[in-house]
Amino acid sequence: MILTLLTFGDRLENHYQASFAILSFLKTPLIEKICVVTDRPQYYNYFGSYVDIIEINKEIMDEWRGEHDFFWRIKMKGVEAAILKNPNQNIMYIDSDTFYVHNLEQIVTGLNNGYSYMHEKEGTLSNSSSSTFLKMWKSLKGKTFSGITITDQSEMWNAGVIAISAQKARDTISLAISICDEICATNCTRRLVEQFAFSIALKSVGNLSSAETQIGHYWGNKEQWNAKITDFFMHSLLTDSNLENDIIRIKELQLDNLPTVYKEKSIKRKVHNLLDKLLPPKEVRHFCKQGAKRD
Repeated sequence: MILTLLTFGDRLENHYQASFAILSFLKTPLIEKICVVTDRPQYYNYFGSYVDIIEINKEIMDEWRGEHDFFWRIKMKGVEAAILKNPNQNIMYIDSDTFYVHNLEQIVTGLNNGYSYMHEKEGTLSNSSSSTFLKMWKSLKGKTFSGITITDQSEMWNAGVIAISAQKARDTISLAISICDEICATNCTRRLVEQFAFSIALKSVGNLSSAETQIGHYWGNKEQWNAKITDFFMHSLLTDSNLENDIIRIKELQLDNLPTVYKEKSIKRKVHNLLDKLLPPKEVRHFCKQGAKRD
């Protein structure tokens, strides 16, 4: 199976999250190759021959946004690039903010039998408490995109994991991109269009299952996970560790003691912001050269 990630831009957290995700999957021999689609290939030299780079740049990403200039179409084209470079291979795309836990054998077996996987089912558009889902349902209900009609049973799945079997990969990604483009031509709110396009495309080509018990996805608690990941890599730097030692160390790292979703009540955030305004710092100093005027 080919593990695939997409990273780009200057925000270091996207890249160290991706590096942590890659390390977590190197615990298992079931990953035959790791394909990173990125405009920062130098950030992945640490992995040596474990990682195969597909290098992209701003011009490529601008083209990947398509005629409707949809940002998250870049993700779809990144998955497509990995599929085209690795024909006849099972492909599993993961977001950077994920990590492998256990039992990847179940996903590999499923892919070999024609199953597809996404991270978890989030529910139907028509029966949801999400305002975004309901707006999408209002725009899309009863309409047909690339031969698939949106009904009250049409589901949204989380796209933190997208795994497609070898025999279906090329046709499925083409279908998903086509659906995305056709939806973008409507007045549908775009926030989750690529995720929904993946959801209905994978559902239409066969059995779609969840990967939530095999792979963690901390989209809802990045602050705490970023701190954990920073500590992990700073330990590596300060002890002059290497990749093989870090693979051993991550096997021993407890990954179930941090929540993947951590939402505080909005009133707490409002109170905190108010206190920042009412009680500003008592003193603020910056370093200044000798003779320079202080703030």
